[in-house]
Amino acid sequence: MIQMKVGDMKRVLAGVLASVCLISGSVAVYGADQQKLQPVSQEVVEYSTELARAQADQLSEELQQQAEKERKQELRRAKKKAARRAARKAEKARVEERQRVVNYALQFVGNPYVYGGTSLTNGADCSGFVQSVFRDCGYSLPRVAASQAYSGTQKSMEDLEAGDLLFYGYGGNITHVALYIGDNQIVHASTAATGIKISEYNYQQPCMVASYLA
Repeated sequence: MIQMKVGDMKRVLAGVLASVCLISGSVAVYGADQQKLQPVSQEVVEYSTELARAQADQLSEELQQQAEKERKQELRRAKKKAARRAARKAEKARVEERQRVVNYALQFVGNPYVYGGTSLTNGADCSGFVQSVFRDCGYSLPRVAASQAYSGTQKSMEDLEAGDLLFYGYGGNITHVALYIGDNQIVHASTAATGIKISEYNYQQPCMVASYLA
């Protein structure tokens, strides 16, 4: 069957209904003035009227079906649009949360390194710095770097994002942890001589990436 838009079907339906009225009108004229019209049998009139009404009923049903189809299509489009909007909103919130952690950590650049320390102002070592930053942002991390590496969600370097943790070491041992802040840089409690600082992420070769953020 040829597909028709709802507007087109309404116009066709209106034409069929007009035909019904015309046929009925012809019967009335015939009855009023038999001299002016050729005789038409009542059976033909009734058949024609019934046929027109059947066509009108069929078109009306098809119109309803087409309208329902269009309604469902519009609903599907609306749902897809809402899903895309929700996904964009969720991704924005995810990125903003990562940046919040990074921004919080950056305010402590220049503060001292203290072995075994966890104070962001008075001194922390590498894992104490990371643990305290995440703690203040609402996340619980283990105390030492090796535990932090294996308790988080491990990622590949290709998937590295701001807010991820980079780990360094040799011989299979984790010896240092830093917070990746983007643009190939990290912030970390480096040494007693340099304190909490920003470095290039590859100042040493990273051996692992782990994340505690979505």
